[in-house]
Amino acid sequence: MRHYFERAHQSGRRAFVYREFKDSFRSGANILAAVDAVFSDKTIAASVSSDAGGFPPHIALPDAAPGLIEIWEPVEPEKSADIDGWDAPFDQVSETSPRVRLARRIARTVRRLVEAGEPAGTDGRAMRYGDVLVLVRQRGELFEAIIRALKNENVEVAGADRLMLTEHIAVMDLMVLADALLLPEDDLALATVLRSPLIGLSDDDLFALAWNRGPMPLRVSLRQKVGEKPQFAEAAARLDRLAEMAKHKTPFDFYAELLGAGGGRRGFLARLGPEANDALDEFLNLALEYERRETPSLQGFLAWLRQARAEVKRDMEIARDEVRVMTVHGAKGLEAPLVILADTMTPPAGPIQPRLLKLSGNAVVWAGKKVHDSSAMARARPAALADARDEYRRLLYVAMTRAADRLIICGADGERKRPDGCWYDLIRGPLGLHLVEESDGADKVWRFRKTAPIAVPAAHRAPEKPAQPEFPSWLRQRVVGRPPRPAPLSPSSAYAEDIRRAAPGAARDRQKGLQRGRIVHRLMQALPDISPAARKSALEHYLAKAARIFAPDEQAEIARQVIAILENDKFADVFAAGSRPEVPIIGQIARSSSDPILVAGQVDRLIVTGETVLTIDYKTDGLVPSELDEVPAGYVAQLALYRAVLMRIYPGKSVQAALLFSAGPILIEIPGPTMDAALETRLDRPAVTPQ
Repeated sequence: MRHYFERAHQSGRRAFVYREFKDSFRSGANILAAVDAVFSDKTIAASVSSDAGGFPPHIALPDAAPGLIEIWEPVEPEKSADIDGWDAPFDQVSETSPRVRLARRIARTVRRLVEAGEPAGTDGRAMRYGDVLVLVRQRGELFEAIIRALKNENVEVAGADRLMLTEHIAVMDLMVLADALLLPEDDLALATVLRSPLIGLSDDDLFALAWNRGPMPLRVSLRQKVGEKPQFAEAAARLDRLAEMAKHKTPFDFYAELLGAGGGRRGFLARLGPEANDALDEFLNLALEYERRETPSLQGFLAWLRQARAEVKRDMEIARDEVRVMTVHGAKGLEAPLVILADTMTPPAGPIQPRLLKLSGNAVVWAGKKVHDSSAMARARPAALADARDEYRRLLYVAMTRAADRLIICGADGERKRPDGCWYDLIRGPLGLHLVEESDGADKVWRFRKTAPIAVPAAHRAPEKPAQPEFPSWLRQRVVGRPPRPAPLSPSSAYAEDIRRAAPGAARDRQKGLQRGRIVHRLMQALPDISPAARKSALEHYLAKAARIFAPDEQAEIARQVIAILENDKFADVFAAGSRPEVPIIGQIARSSSDPILVAGQVDRLIVTGETVLTIDYKTDGLVPSELDEVPAGYVAQLALYRAVLMRIYPGKSVQAALLFSAGPILIEIPGPTMDAALETRLDRPAVTPQ
């Protein structure tokens, strides 16, 4: 709105005379005339304007379309059927509810107007879904029913402007599933999951599982009755699969697979309708966001989600070709060619007994029953009711002035008497004598026009129906699962079983041998970079912490072997500057009879010179060969794998490999032809990898 002020000079001193006109850049003449009529009563106008002379007139811009006010007859409740109290739903809106029937009519009307190409604006372009704004006073049954009805009519809708995610039934089912998997003894959580779309058992099925089972957990009862019904067997198998998934997958991966390939989203949409998509998508977004911030775990995600009480907010100012459904308060500053004011019959002044009363001096007091009011509270109570009534009327002004071309007023009566002073009566009362009964093609409506409609050329009114895309056949086909990619072959463990057979020993000896190997490898990695003077101290300090399972004489033997290697001039080239310890390598090795094999491992020591590459593999067992023929074939095969990968990494260089036995110490180089022969015979049979 734009305000004009005139300034005058009077009796030699400056005085101001305010003449206020409201010049609308949004609404047409008919809509503004309806607003003026509604607020022509000075008591109603006082809620919006401080001008004691009444509500100032609105002026439409000269090129604005006249617009149209349309009022529907209230949807009245049907006679309720007698339902036994045990069977009556306590949290479900009936399909014959006035709010549901009103929502369906709104959805049908929006679709009909868009498909018919009703004109929008002075240029008469065809109306689009993005031109429609549906307003309610608060989010609740009507709000959700409108979104559901629009989606059922295949109308593009933006969804709720605000969504308390953890209060949506689909999200609650996903969260309680995690509760049941994390704590199998939680019978209530499991019962909820069994009845949810994720499993889909009936009330009778659940009763059969739960009744007369004594202290037996519901999960155990389900397992014991898998042979009675196919549904029980399927439910038990599905829960077992989900429990296994929950152990190994992150929250996002778990829920993404559950809702996607697991068919969870399909189940939710079949029971809850397409509006559940918004909540499911936002839930997955939150799971992904959680994994970016925290160490991912299903239990941690649930705790984070419940503590955060995530509320999803959408920016409704972004222009999309979608119907927007939102509260009047959230629509301040927005506009649309077509505005449907749906929630017009809620009480105007909020609660009959306001709980917070503002006293003099800006003091606020919590009010109890009216009969217990003090004199100050008795004076403040009417003021609180008046403030609520004024806010109610200001929101009506905001709602009516959101419309540019067309404003539809509708509502649904309840079982009780319609509240006095509700929006519907405030609008229809002043316009009553000027309403004309017409038909919108399906139902009777009352229309208000102060200015005749502008004739729109027929060519401009042609609906712009986009061509329906033809989906390719593969889009609806099930994806054929690929076989899992084989795990890479690790040279250090590929032929461990061959080595154990060559050097049998007790299980305890093997465990100590493995631990000894890890200790020696760590020392051989770190000590060469420490000055010789400080090596002994560092070695003793490390052994005191890492070798506690070894006796003092065993620790001393480990220290002796390591120092003997590092101080021996024969091994100086192995630990010379430029050599690298514990180098990870990965690559593919071609096989003549089958697909290439992926090899991934870690070279104990790698020395790269101008023309030569030397890889050293440490061996810390008690078996020390004196010559090449005594080296176990498994050791040779391991070096052959390392060498084959390094030859692809360093083409053109001579790749050599050797074994360093710490108990000797002795270095045995394995000739290239020997490794080639081992590679040829070993790669065409499966390697044995210990579990």
